[in-house]
Amino acid sequence: MRTTADICIIGGGPAGSVLGARLAQFGLQVCLVERECFPRRHLGESLSPGVLPLLETVGAGPAIEQASYPRVRKVSVRWDEVSEREDPAGRGMLVDRGHFDRLLLEHARSCGVRIMQPATVAATARQDGVWEISIAEAGRRVMLAVPWLADASGRAGARPSHRGRSGPRTLAVYGYWTGDGLPDCPRIEAGDNEWFWGVPLPDGTYNTLVFLDPRRLRSLTGTLVERFQRLLAASSLLPQSARAHLVGPIHATDATPYFDEACVTEDSIKVGDAAVAVDPISSSGVQKAIQSALAGSVVLNTMLRRPDSRAVAQRFYRESLRESAERHARWAGEHYSKVAALRPTDFWRDRASAPPSPASSEAASRPALGAGAALQLSPGVEIVELPCIVDRFIEERPAVRSPSWSAPVAYVGDLELAPLVARVRPGMTLPEIAQAWRPRVPAWKVPQIAQWLFSQGLIVTCAPSSVELIGGQA
Repeated sequence: MRTTADICIIGGGPAGSVLGARLAQFGLQVCLVERECFPRRHLGESLSPGVLPLLETVGAGPAIEQASYPRVRKVSVRWDEVSEREDPAGRGMLVDRGHFDRLLLEHARSCGVRIMQPATVAATARQDGVWEISIAEAGRRVMLAVPWLADASGRAGARPSHRGRSGPRTLAVYGYWTGDGLPDCPRIEAGDNEWFWGVPLPDGTYNTLVFLDPRRLRSLTGTLVERFQRLLAASSLLPQSARAHLVGPIHATDATPYFDEACVTEDSIKVGDAAVAVDPISSSGVQKAIQSALAGSVVLNTMLRRPDSRAVAQRFYRESLRESAERHARWAGEHYSKVAALRPTDFWRDRASAPPSPASSEAASRPALGAGAALQLSPGVEIVELPCIVDRFIEERPAVRSPSWSAPVAYVGDLELAPLVARVRPGMTLPEIAQAWRPRVPAWKVPQIAQWLFSQGLIVTCAPSSVELIGGQA
């Protein structure tokens, strides 16, 4: 059997389903191949607050809300201090990933995506500008011809990779429990040479995870179950009063963060963990995967329908994912450094980053701007062209580059930043800036944006000599 489509997606997890749904909404013909039957267990069961708003952009929000997953309103923390983090709004969710992933896949189907499941990709070949993909499904062989291929197959990866680690090698060892007296909210805890994460699931089971250096696990003796139980005994994830027993085998999986430089090419793209994996400390892997899928859908739409913008689209995707990986690595390093100060073992020192520089601390603590202060742009601030998402396409937009930023910025909220910065002249006061920004910025919003630019070091107060010189020239 031979068939065609605009794009084939390999992998039906959150990234693949969201990518497929969005591309179908753009009017493209999409075929998605998933090798496993759903439901099935999968890590990433505690979802960060940003997941649901992202799913609402592709219309999957109502189905997720209707599933009535338990909300995360409290997290027990034993890190650099013992505390309970509370979120009365319950923006995070605890999900059965088998059920959650199936909901997203069915939403993609309802958007017009052709789902082949269970099915495996037997071979891929590129000929005359077309991918020829051999797919085995239900005892038959399907030959699919598409101009574009998307890899959403997770860490395993369906395409050759050029991955570079963005953090130390990390292994996650985990197992599921049932019984009485198990915790009813997520728990995170730091040990001497590892950290622990406990997640209560909607079906009443409880997942306990240990994150450690792979070499440490290899240095321990006994079966995997015995080693796991000894590691877990050093934590408080399982209360002594709990009557719990393991359900199923113990698993060990790679949790090392990385970024794949080959995340986009002239005829393929990678989304989710196939492209970038963040440190598990944030519990935002699913959110990052969905974000990459949404960005990837716009990149693919641009490359398919605006061939002249292919280079710009590829640059946008590669740079945005790289910057996201680097930013998250810095955040994770700062979080680990809190424990490294109390537990100076190799495990924590390897993961900790240096404290913030005095310059960044000074910028964060700058005082509020006065209405009469004379202002100017900081030296080194310039306007450059930056690829950005504009509706359904990638287009170049003017952006602001600053020595204090790791990358240029095009938007602050829904406002283009470059036109605002371009209107700031030496010696202007807040009322004068408000006048220059009209009607683009409402008067009530000017102090907020100006204060943010000041806190970021983009605008500074003029030196007295500069003010006198400006006045003399006037």
